[in-house]
Amino acid sequence: MRLTGGGRVAAAGGLTRHGYGLMVREDAEKTSARVATNYSASADGYAEFWSPVIRPLGRRLLEALPWDRASRILDVGTGTGALIHDILSFAPTARVVGIDRSSGMIARATGRVLLVTMDAMTLGIRAGMFDIAVLAFVLFHVPDPSAALAEVKRVLRRRGTVGMTTWAEDPATPAGQIWDEELSGCGAWDPSPQPPDHESVNTPEKVGSLLSAAGFALGRVWLEPLEYQWDAPRFTGLRTRFGATKRKLDTLDPRAREACLDRIEERMSCLSSKDLVCRGMAICAMAAT
Repeated sequence: MRLTGGGRVAAAGGLTRHGYGLMVREDAEKTSARVATNYSASADGYAEFWSPVIRPLGRRLLEALPWDRASRILDVGTGTGALIHDILSFAPTARVVGIDRSSGMIARATGRVLLVTMDAMTLGIRAGMFDIAVLAFVLFHVPDPSAALAEVKRVLRRRGTVGMTTWAEDPATPAGQIWDEELSGCGAWDPSPQPPDHESVNTPEKVGSLLSAAGFALGRVWLEPLEYQWDAPRFTGLRTRFGATKRKLDTLDPRAREACLDRIEERMSCLSSKDLVCRGMAICAMAAT
């Protein structure tokens, strides 16, 4: 497999230049592009602050997958490559391909893998190429989760395995409420809101139904709790450099931004460490072709 200019994949080793030929609705394409643009704009903040929070959950998923005979692995929504080194620790001789729609995110990824800018709903990959596909915290960002799972099934070999994680409960902290209140109070707004479809994948039953509807034989679905202790400087780094709060802050003029951050800092100085604990619940699932 080889890459051509601009992150495209040449027609070699199983990847095709034009993809599977599946026509994606224009609104879904626009939504997917907006999500990718948002993540590209805050890829550095994601890599530094958010990736360390969710990586342990991805690792727990990997621990459950059958690596003994996996020679080709697809990491769908690889992002900044948080799980690449973990995947290679389980399958050190395997050929790993990481794909993501966000070129800014994938530019941060490193490792002995092939990295490709590609949409999960229209994988430009020949059928039956991979033994394992991993989808860690990506499906709720895909406008059509069913289409993405159908594509994943198509590119997996017979008796292949898919492993995925998604959120049952969005991770939250009491400190986050302060940020939301102050940003709202100063008139900050999100110029590029993205509509992740959490509701379609926020229970084990829904995840199982989606996998079954895509033609997978459901293996195991389970819950994994998240608990992460922030400190104030790193939480501020997360909020100012990643996600919707970054986009909202960027709509303020310098004076208003500084005043807003000063109020947030003053309120956060009164918090205890327990107010900076991030808690959530993830759903993990594995299924076979």
